[in-house]
Amino acid sequence: MTERILDPYARPYIPLDLVRANHAPAIVLPSAPAASINYEAYINLFVADNFRADTRVSAYYHAAKDSAPTNTSEQPETISAASLPAYFASALTREAAALQKHCDEHALYNVVLVRSPSEATPFVYQLSVPGLREPSLSIEIGDVVCVRQLVFAPTGKIAFTSPSSPYPIYGQHNAVVWGVNRQNETLSLRIDWLEPGSGRFNICFTVQKLRLDAMRGAIADAAGELHSLNAWFHSMTFPDPAHGILQYDLKRGDSPLDLHDEELNYEQLKAVQAVLRQDYGPVPYLVTGPPGTGKTKTVVETALQILSNDDKPALLLCAPSDPACDTLVQRLSKHLNPQRLLRLNAPSRSFPEVPNTVLPFCHVEGAAFSLPPFTAFMKKQVVVVTCRDAVMLLKACLSNRDLCTLELGLWTAFHPHATSRIPPLHWTGLIMDEAAQATEPESMLPLLVVAPPQTTVSDLKRPPFVLMVGDQHQLGPRTASKEPEMQQSMFERLLRLSLYQDHPLARSRHSGGTIRPLTKDMLPVIRPPFADLIRNYRSHPAIIATPSSLFYHDTLEPTATSTDSLLQWHAFGKRKFPLLFANNSSRDEIEQDGGGWFNIGEADIALRYAMSFARERCLAPHEICIMSPFRAQVNVLRLKARSPEYKLSGVNIGPLEAFQGLESRLFILCTTRARDRFVDQDIARGLGIIFEPRRFNMALTRAKEGLIVIGNPEVLMQDENWASFMAFCHRNGAWEGPTHDLHWPHSSKIKMSRLEKQLAYREKLEEDEARLDKVARKLGHLKLGMSEEEAFYESGIHAQLAVGLPEEVERLETQDGSSDNEEVHSST
Repeated sequence: MTERILDPYARPYIPLDLVRANHAPAIVLPSAPAASINYEAYINLFVADNFRADTRVSAYYHAAKDSAPTNTSEQPETISAASLPAYFASALTREAAALQKHCDEHALYNVVLVRSPSEATPFVYQLSVPGLREPSLSIEIGDVVCVRQLVFAPTGKIAFTSPSSPYPIYGQHNAVVWGVNRQNETLSLRIDWLEPGSGRFNICFTVQKLRLDAMRGAIADAAGELHSLNAWFHSMTFPDPAHGILQYDLKRGDSPLDLHDEELNYEQLKAVQAVLRQDYGPVPYLVTGPPGTGKTKTVVETALQILSNDDKPALLLCAPSDPACDTLVQRLSKHLNPQRLLRLNAPSRSFPEVPNTVLPFCHVEGAAFSLPPFTAFMKKQVVVVTCRDAVMLLKACLSNRDLCTLELGLWTAFHPHATSRIPPLHWTGLIMDEAAQATEPESMLPLLVVAPPQTTVSDLKRPPFVLMVGDQHQLGPRTASKEPEMQQSMFERLLRLSLYQDHPLARSRHSGGTIRPLTKDMLPVIRPPFADLIRNYRSHPAIIATPSSLFYHDTLEPTATSTDSLLQWHAFGKRKFPLLFANNSSRDEIEQDGGGWFNIGEADIALRYAMSFARERCLAPHEICIMSPFRAQVNVLRLKARSPEYKLSGVNIGPLEAFQGLESRLFILCTTRARDRFVDQDIARGLGIIFEPRRFNMALTRAKEGLIVIGNPEVLMQDENWASFMAFCHRNGAWEGPTHDLHWPHSSKIKMSRLEKQLAYREKLEEDEARLDKVARKLGHLKLGMSEEEAFYESGIHAQLAVGLPEEVERLETQDGSSDNEEVHSST
């Protein structure tokens, strides 16, 4: 009998009448909007109306409104300066469709709303939203949520018409999100004029058009700059070797810097000095930083050095996510006060999401985040904002192009007969952290903020610099669609260009944990507009050995200290590696309501490991993280961890994406998938961790002192990356469970890496040292009562035995314990 397989990705069954209620005729009832910025009013405070006609101020604000979705049947296969709009047009349209599908999948049916108890907010209701804490559901303050109160007939069934009225019996309230509590998975909704009724509601989430408009506007604006032949913008978005600067001799060392962080290593310092010199041409300077190599540390030191060495600095610091931006502010706050540093948040951001240490650097008006007044804003030396929210600066006409054009217009108005002057630019540079996680349209937004006007490019002595820092081998941009145009970051695209990829000093030309030095025989050569970080300060060498070999050309150099502490755990200690692959044959299962995949046996194994670490007092629960690529498995793990059986509520459990950029002493990775027949479906939907190299790499590189992977090797073996990792574990005894039926596939990736060879050599040295110590103890007994000359002679014998007579060492090792006792007795 054929096994009946449910679709694990199917939505839960929803009664047809509940679905029909969402499509029944309804009267739309709007609600009061959340706080927002009136950009026109903001601009009017510093731009007089009679000057606006002669400037491009506010052009972006209107351009975004006119950039409607464009369908193109002939999308270019590759991106170029000429094809930029067409390349992204259909991709953005498909992204919008995927976002809408995502919203539909999270719709709620027949749920209750709880009215806020506060008299100050009589129109606010609380809605419980399962999954709100996960990154997959993006909801912000100000978003519109469609709410329909269900109408029931006397029979108890849902009604669609009224026999006494020809008008629609349904009202669709366009509720507005007034608060987001992700921890409790609760939304606060403003719903005006909601009358008492059944108390049961259908909830539909909607795509927020302004977010897509920002990206469409960025592409349209960028295309305009490229079309106008803005040389700076062209070399920053499509650099080639002609934009570089040739180096003809070996330069002397840079002058020593007064470092704010004395622990900067050679590669980090090299990047900082290069950005300060800006002698590599008008191209982006790219810093590739594998896990744990101190990328953000490099960003912070670069920003502080620019402030110390530039007369009138104004830096724009960006990252794709709010937490990443908050981290930058927390690092910079040790050196800068709120008068110099601004954390710019959109009004849509919820206050509970902002760390208390960051709030003093934010500007708040009323009960929402906002832009500071113009004069106060212009005094800030560092502005930190997400790539997406950089659109606020464009809409407020605070870009270099707007400010420069405005100042030039004012100068001409006041001095109509004077020679035109080129005003200095406000923004002196852009630094983008975690650049590999931003979509290209998102990266364009801050780039457009610092871009100089075309008319001033040739006259600028020091144009704005652009520094991008990231890791293209970890998780990329988070998108609803799987379009390659959206999932490839600008950072990754730039690294594939000849200027970077084919340079003789590129990472791909390195090996052995060292950066290839520049030698005379390479000259002349383009000054490298990049730096590659290689020193890992996070993980035990065994943890990063495989990722270093697979993704970073075997260049990672482990420099973390105190990474052997978990070897005291019973299963690690006997292997001398804080790494373990646990062979799990338990079956994966499907949630009946379409919630996805889970694996009960795997969850129990993971929690037993966690409990073992806690019981042996190796770790506290909060130092343990458990992750899975499947949401249903995360839910199972959380429920079981809180049960009386385990009592591990302090363990951090979540999906893979939630741990990007984080680290912990111990990570337990649940791969969950136990049947290879569903792997293709996982891949099609961007789920799982098989044939997902970025997820694979990210998951393996979070741990500092210990990593446990639980999985079915027969399923994982299909993926060459997984085969390489499991072969590493198998070779080094870091394996629990049967291995007799395993057949390793033929693959060039299954090889011993440099770090694995170093680990094996270190283990051999330790074993030899232990053997020689035993020999030394035996020889040491002979020295009792000897003269100095005799003792010196015997020490020479000891050295000879150690290096030249291994057979004698073995002979001494095989002596039984009775001889030892006799020696001790006789010496006594």
